[in-house]
Amino acid sequence: MDQRPKTTTRAALAIVAVLIAFSSLTAAATTPVAPPASPAPPSVRDSPGYVPLHDPDSLDEILGRRRNAPRVKMEFQGGSPSLDELGRSVCRALHTTVPDSMLALCVKSDEFRVILWPEFPQSRPATGLRWDDAWPILWGRLNGGSVSSVREFQDHYHQFIKLEYAAMVPYRNFRLYNGITITAKDDEGRIEKFTFIRSIAERKGRFKIYSMRD
Repeated sequence: MDQRPKTTTRAALAIVAVLIAFSSLTAAATTPVAPPASPAPPSVRDSPGYVPLHDPDSLDEILGRRRNAPRVKMEFQGGSPSLDELGRSVCRALHTTVPDSMLALCVKSDEFRVILWPEFPQSRPATGLRWDDAWPILWGRLNGGSVSSVREFQDHYHQFIKLEYAAMVPYRNFRLYNGITITAKDDEGRIEKFTFIRSIAERKGRFKIYSMRD
């Protein structure tokens, strides 16, 4: 029997194997070696007997809001009747030497508990979080942002020019205006753009600061 076809096939396979090996060596020589990946932090999901929680509202996390949030009757207390008027109030608050005037423009704990928190996806039962878990973090940002903004800009009077926002997100009981920029002119004629306010909440025509950079 003629063995040449088998010999030819074996020779061809050997050549292909050499070419593949050579290509791998070349790639290894020319491609930067990535640093070793950091080990993943331990997770409760790796614990023996872990069973994922049933989360019938998981879609809320994707949507960014609770679909079954109830209507509420509470109104915002204080605040301003428009975005521009809130911007003017912020400029006036910067002239003081204490943060109280700025804090007075921010949402309060009961407004957060009743109006805002029930519509955020973090409030769904599967997370195990309560409003009073989230409020200290939010209040810390509001307090810290009020203190730092007054401290930084209190030496000048600022004339409000305009307030702009990057996006508006509608919820059932309120709206959030995110990415706030307030443009103002100081008493030396310089134009300032304030971005220390992250979000403004609006409830039935009343506007209050929801979140600040601290």
